Amino acid sequence: MKKERIESIKYMRVVAMSLVVLIHTTAIAFSHVPTDSPLYQFYLLMNRFTRFEGPVFVFLSGMVLFYNYDDRPFTLKTWLVFYRKRFLYILGPYLVWSLFYEAFSHFRGIREYAGIRQVLQNLLDGGANYQLYFIMILVQLYFLMPVFVFLIKRFPLIRQHLFVFGFVAEFIYQVLNHVYGWIDFPFFMVYLGSFLLGGWVGIHYQKVKQPWTTGKSLAVSLCTVLLGILYMELYFKHNILSQPVMPYAPFKLIAMSYYVLATYVLFKLCIRLEEVASGPVRDAAEQLRIYSFGFYLVHPFILHLWEGWLQADSGWQFHLLIGIRYVLVMASCYLFIRTLHLIFPKAWFLFGKLPAPSNSK
Repeated sequence: MKKERIESIKYMRVVAMSLVVLIHTTAIAFSHVPTDSPLYQFYLLMNRFTRFEGPVFVFLSGMVLFYNYDDRPFTLKTWLVFYRKRFLYILGPYLVWSLFYEAFSHFRGIREYAGIRQVLQNLLDGGANYQLYFIMILVQLYFLMPVFVFLIKRFPLIRQHLFVFGFVAEFIYQVLNHVYGWIDFPFFMVYLGSFLLGGWVGIHYQKVKQPWTTGKSLAVSLCTVLLGILYMELYFKHNILSQPVMPYAPFKLIAMSYYVLATYVLFKLCIRLEEVASGPVRDAAEQLRIYSFGFYLVHPFILHLWEGWLQADSGWQFHLLIGIRYVLVMASCYLFIRTLHLIFPKAWFLFGKLPAPSNSK
């Protein structure tokens, strides 16, 4: 029997995509605004409080994969088809845009060409542009997916407490790697908790899909906001002012707890949103959802162009232009992707799997 579609996913993708663009658009402020300025706290809210966007994307990947593959036959054919689909629609666009950013960075004078060996290294670790490392983390998690599914099928305890195992494993890794510095490249363990939280939700979706009551939603959302502000201020002390107020381990525990709590709260709120949203809102969210991977790939390119065209180094114009750039980048990304989608209807090599344009009104 065909499983029901998880409609709330589209809202989560739109939120995460919008936050990614917001974070990268506001990053320029930290090199212009003094740390003792009230505006610095504002930009921390825009740029650090919102840092659960990465966990949201990973959560969604885990939820969709475990939801779809939990009850499929554990056969070689199943996983060969899985790898073909995932890597074709993920690695294809990744390679195209990595090479584009290599050429674009050289052409714009962002960095010098360092030889083919460095280009190959950038392809392996996502170093061609600042956002691409994340895709390599997802690829690692996709590669390990058969292992995760085997474990939940073989061990009921892991199946029941999948998120707990993932969260604890990630926390231990984060602390040990901070101390010993074993791994200095993008590694899947830094998002394992979020991925397996998504996996746990996918496995138990029928139990957790009911929306919270209004009272519970408000209470848990308030706790999440307070935890996020605590994390933001601790980050400010630890990473900006270099004045840590606690050891790394409890700081990382607070950060991880905020990420997963914010992600799960967003999941529950989006379930409720799907119930109350009007038809046009649902259609708009779906349209943006199908282009979310494209947004992730192209927005640094679009942002770089707008930063070159709209410049102000100080004063109220500087802050106004950050807001204007954000709106323009969001709109320009959509128009750019939409235009290429119309020109190349099967443009999987540019933006991943897309429906036919006629289905994307």
